[in-house]
Amino acid sequence: MNYRFKPTLCRSLCLLWCSHLILDFFTGIWPIYKTLFHIDLAKAGILAGISGFIGESLQLGFGYISDRGHRKVIMMLGLGLASSILWMTFTNHLFFSFCLLLLMMLGSSSFHPAAVGFASKLSEHHKSRYILLFSSSGAIGLAISQLTFTKAIAFFNGHALIFYIPVLTLLILLLFYPLDAKTETTPFSVKQALQLFLQHKRLLLPLYLIQIANVTLSAAFIFLLPDLMQTKECHIWLCQGGAHLCFILGGAVCMIITGYLCDRYNCKYVLLTVIISALFLFYSFLLQSSIPPWKTVVFLTCLGGMIGTMNPLVVSWANQCLSEHPSTVSALLMGSAWCVANLGPTWAGLISKTVSVQPIISTLYIMSSLMVVAFFLVLITPQGSTAKTIVD
Repeated sequence: MNYRFKPTLCRSLCLLWCSHLILDFFTGIWPIYKTLFHIDLAKAGILAGISGFIGESLQLGFGYISDRGHRKVIMMLGLGLASSILWMTFTNHLFFSFCLLLLMMLGSSSFHPAAVGFASKLSEHHKSRYILLFSSSGAIGLAISQLTFTKAIAFFNGHALIFYIPVLTLLILLLFYPLDAKTETTPFSVKQALQLFLQHKRLLLPLYLIQIANVTLSAAFIFLLPDLMQTKECHIWLCQGGAHLCFILGGAVCMIITGYLCDRYNCKYVLLTVIISALFLFYSFLLQSSIPPWKTVVFLTCLGGMIGTMNPLVVSWANQCLSEHPSTVSALLMGSAWCVANLGPTWAGLISKTVSVQPIISTLYIMSSLMVVAFFLVLITPQGSTAKTIVD
């Protein structure tokens, strides 16, 4: 008896979208968990940074395996490993918390290059649109993670194993759905991946550094956001995940819009506009000592829309120029960059311990300089047409 589903664009996109949503849902739990259970900021930042660095540093390897025809297996492995974070509520020991965080980060680093590789192959003519649409699901999962997790542990006596239901459902669907039928690629080696980076370093190096700057700041901001809301004495809903929801959801909405803009306009000009807008919103938000709840929601949604869009914009830019190896390019700009950028919470936690006056706000002021660096890096990066000439 044949239990396989007939592959279609809509079904493939839906399965990828839902899988990415639940995967990134797990990655958003730690920042609110450390605040709810009063874990020291510096210790929590070190745990998140080291586990993130180790996990994401392996993403290039997972991208290599994915490009050799094992994308679906890697995706399923990633989804299973990421769900390990649900066991966090059963321990209060920092070592075991670190182990669970590491498993979760390994799941994230294995899932993303494989899934982006699938998303980039859904259409030959609208790569940016489908990559950014795929990315929006991760943003939505990340957005609802903290509020949903907080409610779940309150309802289920401090635990959240209920979320294994969607995980198992997706794993079964992935097992029988023939994604591989439409995503065969030429085998690719690690040596060729490094050669690709060196050959096109004029394009990939600045994009790599932009990713580090953006994701470092974004990770630090998300890590400190619950504490920032407490510092500004915001409504309890914002302190327990509402602020996180607004910040990430803004990015999800803007990703879809940006996907259409990238297919129509040059990625470089779109990215420059996004960075300028992000800087304006970031400083405007921090400069206000007391903000009404409705104004906080608007600020965080718009700020999240700008900062959250930068990551898929950079990946989409590179995939437009180097479309032959989507998983490996994504691994270079996501995994290899994120392994460094995941130290953002570590720097944020350590800096906040050295600042005596308004430590949370002062830390974010210091780390916002990364966005200024990213702006100048975009200026020196070749435009799409130039990059394509180099590739040819």
